[in-house]
Amino acid sequence: MLVALTMLIVGVMWGKGYRIRAARYEIEVVFDNVSGLEDGCNVLANGVLKGRVTSIVLHEGRVTVRAAVDKSVTLYSDYRITIESPTVMAGKVLALYPGSKTPVADVSRPLKGQPPLGVAEAVGIFESVSENVQTALHNLNALMINLNLIVGDSANRDNISGLLSNAHGAARTSNDWLRDNRDDLTESIAQLKTTLDAAELMIHNLESRMDNTFTGVDSVVTQLNSLTASLRVVMDQVNNKEGTLGKLVGDEELYLRLNRTLAEVDSLAKAIRAKGIKTHISLF
Repeated sequence: MLVALTMLIVGVMWGKGYRIRAARYEIEVVFDNVSGLEDGCNVLANGVLKGRVTSIVLHEGRVTVRAAVDKSVTLYSDYRITIESPTVMAGKVLALYPGSKTPVADVSRPLKGQPPLGVAEAVGIFESVSENVQTALHNLNALMINLNLIVGDSANRDNISGLLSNAHGAARTSNDWLRDNRDDLTESIAQLKTTLDAAELMIHNLESRMDNTFTGVDSVVTQLNSLTASLRVVMDQVNNKEGTLGKLVGDEELYLRLNRTLAEVDSLAKAIRAKGIKTHISLF
């Protein structure tokens, strides 16, 4: 009897998920509604049994759930905790989804739980989906009615038949035309290819000529740049009164002398025209 009682107790503990000397830590999760979760319910981490609910406390409209979780479970900052029902007969469980985004969550402070999907929420979702399905069925029914009206009308059937017949006739006519003019089309395509080849050759020749033209333009531009530099040097000399041209432009004394010289040459020319030239040549 003692052996049977011991085996019964061990079996119950094993079935309830108790572990001897299991290394666990405590967590607190705050919910607005626990949907019938009870003390002693299992704690599942990604579907694996990893703890048990130790107490449930209702305080100021919020429910605090305390649970013992195996130390092998590490909760990260993107954790998610909710209440689920894995099967209809298994009841409620505290479902942990540890996440993977660092840093690690601070389990020394109360954790935030997500509200479970209750019957009312499920019914609301089902009603929303049902309304969408009904709308789709209504639209499909209206489409079928319109198609039936269109196809059921004898005039529309005749029009559709005539349209299909015309399309078939047009396709046959196009096929006959293509067959009759196949040689002309082939010749036209060959001529077009020849024209394109000639145009490509002409463009190539024009590119060579344009390259030569651009080379000549570059040479002219270079010469203009050199002439501009020379003119700049001359203008600098004129402005600085350097060189013959600079002195001629800037020296006022030279300007007066040139005027006097030109006046004397003019007087000499007038005297020669009036009196002629008298020469006196003495050899010795």
